[in-house]
Amino acid sequence: MKEAHVHPDTTVTIHDVPIPQITHPSQILVKVVVSGTNPKDWKMPASMLKTISHCPNSGDDVAGFVHAIGTNVTDFHIGDRVAALHELGTPGGSYAEYSLVWDWTTFQLGNHVSFEEAATVPMAALMASIGIFGMLELAAGPWAPVPTDSEKPLVIYGAASAVGAYAVKLAKLINVHPLICVAGKGIPFVKTLLGEGDTIIDYREGNESVVEEMRKALKGNHLKYAFDATSEHGSYNNLSQVLADKGKLTLVLPFPEILKDIPPHIEQSTTMAGSLWKELSKDQSRDNKALGKLGVVNGGKEFGLMFTKLIARWLNEGKLQPHPYEVVEGGLHGIETALKASRGGKVSAIKYVIRIADTPDLSVA
Repeated sequence: MKEAHVHPDTTVTIHDVPIPQITHPSQILVKVVVSGTNPKDWKMPASMLKTISHCPNSGDDVAGFVHAIGTNVTDFHIGDRVAALHELGTPGGSYAEYSLVWDWTTFQLGNHVSFEEAATVPMAALMASIGIFGMLELAAGPWAPVPTDSEKPLVIYGAASAVGAYAVKLAKLINVHPLICVAGKGIPFVKTLLGEGDTIIDYREGNESVVEEMRKALKGNHLKYAFDATSEHGSYNNLSQVLADKGKLTLVLPFPEILKDIPPHIEQSTTMAGSLWKELSKDQSRDNKALGKLGVVNGGKEFGLMFTKLIARWLNEGKLQPHPYEVVEGGLHGIETALKASRGGKVSAIKYVIRIADTPDLSVA
């Protein structure tokens, strides 16, 4: 099959490699129709993500047809339309004709959900779920929403990103309000997600303005919860100035220099997709923050099983809308265009996706 390899300088080369083989009874081999792209796909080869091992095929958002299943897989059958999150930093990624995934990070697609739409969902929606339900513990789940007459302010920094946008959508599903969203070029998109009483703040006005506007939006209430979907350019410092004593802050980039700069009165954690394949530490000491914690369930596998089912239901019922997307021409050859645009800061409020069939000279398999 054809497989794309992403290099440290964000160039991409196409290679002929063997089709991945199922080696575990809980694995699924998916014939990829569309792959999503994420910033981590260029950051990982560039050695900017210390918590994920390097793998040349760094794609993880999968949408396509089930091609083969392991002996323990019971919820999926050959030919099913599915989307899945591939295990980060391992072989068999989504930048190829076939991808190897696990059943607990895979979900069924209704016929009305296109593969292009589906490819925007797995990474972002699962990351948002980990942050909202596992790290911040805003609610145990959708079965325990915040009472209508109870305010629980939440700041979502980087709300126009795919992860940030899904955090907004999930927060609304469990009735968290008011939402205080920080964004830039993607503000028009974020406005479409917000409800009455919610606020949007433009980070381009400068850090002092962001802090002041967050305080104004709180109207004297304490801020106990913040989801930092950016974790760059001083976002965590701004949030640290507003969060109350024992407030919870979760970040998507667990760089040591970030973690040590956050004041000790704030309970910090990191929202990481890798948590879905490893037991999460329950140690709350400041020296063990690589994977944060997961208070809702005992481990990533169980969390994945539960929330992929919910995400599929919400997506198929229309309660959870896919992120805006744009198809990049050239199939696997288009990955370089997509990732270089991301690295250059040219992507806002949109997710680039790749149709594998658009790749010239595909193998016949």
